[in-house]
Amino acid sequence: MKRLVRAAAAVSATALVLTACGSNSGASDDDSASGASGVVSADDCADPDAATAEITDTLKVGWTAATSGPLADAVGNVIEGMEARFAVANEAGGIDGVKLEVVVKDDAFNPERAKANVGELIQKDKVDVLDTFGSGQVDAIADDQNDACVPLLFAQASVPAYRDAENFPWTTEYLPSADVEMEVVVESLKQKYPDGADVALAVNQTESGQGIADGFKKAVEGTNLKIVAEEPLTDPKTAASSLKASGAQVLVDAGVTTDCLAITQAIGRVGWKPETVIQPSNCADGETLYEPAGDAADGQQIMRWLKDPANVEFENDAAVKEYLEQSAANGADSPTNSYTVNGWAIADLMIDNFTRAAESEDGLSRLSIMEAARTQDYQPPMFIDGIKFKMSPTQSFGILAFKPYTWDAAGKTFVAAGDVIDISSEYQ
Repeated sequence: MKRLVRAAAAVSATALVLTACGSNSGASDDDSASGASGVVSADDCADPDAATAEITDTLKVGWTAATSGPLADAVGNVIEGMEARFAVANEAGGIDGVKLEVVVKDDAFNPERAKANVGELIQKDKVDVLDTFGSGQVDAIADDQNDACVPLLFAQASVPAYRDAENFPWTTEYLPSADVEMEVVVESLKQKYPDGADVALAVNQTESGQGIADGFKKAVEGTNLKIVAEEPLTDPKTAASSLKASGAQVLVDAGVTTDCLAITQAIGRVGWKPETVIQPSNCADGETLYEPAGDAADGQQIMRWLKDPANVEFENDAAVKEYLEQSAANGADSPTNSYTVNGWAIADLMIDNFTRAAESEDGLSRLSIMEAARTQDYQPPMFIDGIKFKMSPTQSFGILAFKPYTWDAAGKTFVAAGDVIDISSEYQ
C-alpha cells in the first residue's frame, strides 16, 4: 500500500514540473506565500508564486475519472451535474467575472492512469483545481497535487487518511468519512438489535471498499454485533453463497457503486433474504441500483444527505424545484438521477469556496481557494435540511449528519426511516 503520509524531503525535479501555473493566472502583486488567515501556507509549495497568482478570465476544474468502464454512467452524471451548475454561475457573471470550466480525462478507474492524468491536467491543461472519483485515485495523486499546491476539492472518496489536514493540506474529500458513516450505521443496528446480531461483510477489494469495511470493523468494537463472515466482491454470486451459509442476520455491503445492484441480485439468486441489508451511501440512485433487483432490494437501508428530486417527500421543496428547472435548462439530461444531484451539490460547494476566495484580501488564487475550503461551513440547497458540509483549519469534518432511508420495492422509491442523525458533537 502506498504511504499515507507525505515525505518532508525536497521535491524532485520531476515533481517540480508539475507546478506550472495556468495561463489564465496572472502574476501576484503579493510576495507573501501565506494566505490572509494563515490557515494554509504556500511556503512548502514547489512554486509558491504559482499558488498565490491571481486567477483571471477562466478558472479550470480538472477531473480525472472513469468515463469508460462500469462506472462511466455514474461518473458521467456527476460531471453533468457539475457542468450544469457551473453554466448557471457563468450566466450570472461567473466568480467576479471569472468563468468556470470543467476539463475531463478518463482514467478507467485505474489509479496509475489517474496519476498520469493529473500530470497532464496541471502541466498541459493548466487547471486551477482538481477533482477525482475513487479512493485509489486519491491515493495515487495526493502526493503530487500537494507538492504542486493545486487544490483537490471534494474528491469522491471517503478514506480517513486524507482528512489529515496537516499532512494533506491541499486535499479534501466530499463523501462522508467511512468511519463516520459506519459509526452511524452501527448505532442504527444497535437500536434494532439490542441483544446483538451476526453480521456478514461483502467487501470490494479497492481502497474504497476496504475503507468502508475497516470503518465498520472499528465501529463494532465493544458492541455485541459480531462479524461472522467476510467475502470479497470479486464474484458477487460466490460471495452471496458463502455469506448465506454464515446465517448472519445482517449483510453490510462495503462496496462501490457497481456492487450495490450486483450483490442484491446475487443474494436474490441464491435465495438469501437477510433481515437487514445495509448499502453504502454511494449507492443512492433508486432507478439504476434498486429497481432492477425487484423484491430482492426491498427494505434495504441507506444513509443519505442529498435531497431526492424524484421523491414525493421533496415535491414542494423550493430548492428542488429551482434545481430541476435550472439543471434541465443547462444541459442536464438526467436531473432526477442522484449522481447528477451529487455533481450539482459539489459544484455548489466549489462555488461557495470560489466566491469567498474572490472576496478575500488576497483575491482569487489557488491558495485563497484552499483557505476557503479549509474554513467552510455551508449547506448546499440540495442537501437535506439540517445537514451541512463543515471544515475547520485542522479538521476535515465534511458531512457529519445523515438521514436513514429504506427502499420500498413496490413503490419504487426510498422511504424516510427516521430523522436526521447528527453526530457532529462528537467531532468538535
